[in-house]
Amino acid sequence: MLNNVPGAVTRMTRNIVINHPNTWECQIFRKTVNRVGDGVSGGLPTLGGIGVMSADDEEDVTFESIGVGYALQAETFMASSMMDRQDANNGFAGEFRFLIEPEEPSGMPGYFTIKKRDIAYLVISDDVKLAFEIVDIETVINIPPFAMRYVANRRGDLDI
Repeated sequence: MLNNVPGAVTRMTRNIVINHPNTWECQIFRKTVNRVGDGVSGGLPTLGGIGVMSADDEEDVTFESIGVGYALQAETFMASSMMDRQDANNGFAGEFRFLIEPEEPSGMPGYFTIKKRDIAYLVISDDVKLAFEIVDIETVINIPPFAMRYVANRRGDLDI
C-alpha cells in the first residue's frame, strides 16, 4: 500500500501542473557537442591537448529539442531581503524551482526525461522565450517513482 503513494503523488502533480492557471508552456533542449575526433587522454576526451572537464568546456555545441511540456514555478519559501518600502521581498538569488511535465504521459511517444544541464524555455509569446538551465534535480518523496522538482538558473544569454 505504501508503494501506491508516490505513484498517486506523481499523477496528481502532473494533473496540477498541466491544469494550473499559472503554468507556462515550455520547450526543453539538450546540449550536444559537435567536436569531431576521438582525442583521449587518460580515458577522458581532450580539447587541444587539455582534458575536458564537462560539456561546458566545449565551444562547438548545438541544442537539440527533446520535447515540449508544461512548467509551473514551485518556489519554497526562504528568508530573503525586503524591498526598501518593505512591501515585498527580493526573492532568492536567481535560483528558481519548477515542476515540469512533458506534454505526453510516461510510456507514450513524445515523453522525455529532463537531465541536468538541459535548457528549458518558458514560452511567454511567439516572439519571447525565457531560458533557464536545469542545475539540480530534487525530490520531496524518498520512494520511487520520485516526484521531481527542478532547480534552474536563469540563462539570459540564451533568451529568444
